[in-house]
Amino acid sequence: MSATTRSARLDVSSGEKTERFVVLGLRLMAIGFAITGFFFIAWPDGTLARLTELGGHLGFDTPVPKTDQRLWLSLGFAYMVVITFLAWIASTDPVRYRPMILALAAGKAASSITSLIFFIQDDVFVYLLNGVVDGSLVFASLLLWSLAGRIGFSAAPP
Repeated sequence: MSATTRSARLDVSSGEKTERFVVLGLRLMAIGFAITGFFFIAWPDGTLARLTELGGHLGFDTPVPKTDQRLWLSLGFAYMVVITFLAWIASTDPVRYRPMILALAAGKAASSITSLIFFIQDDVFVYLLNGVVDGSLVFASLLLWSLAGRIGFSAAPP
């Protein structure tokens, strides 16, 4: 076996490992988004109360503002459904659906930035938590997007 053949086999193996990592990462994100969306739609007040309680243990005393407006809840749930499907669909063929990973990162960036702005304005722990978590997901999404670009060719026909 020549050095070129061995090198090609190593690249394929490396590409397969990278693809498995990207697929796993996207599927874990999708599952996490689905679970989070479920908790927010099924128990919105209870979920926010538990997160506010956690913030209290960490020295944040300002509770989440109370609201009876359900439009924002509906829109937030719809967003969680969309990003769940973006992540899951992208996981089925990360090369072919690579642009979806950027859309996911953009949505998480918008969520993170606005949450951090709201935290600066109101000092509410849930805003800080969402800003940090979604900011982390921006970087995770961009990492997966970058890795998906190194996998190779899409399994689907052109």
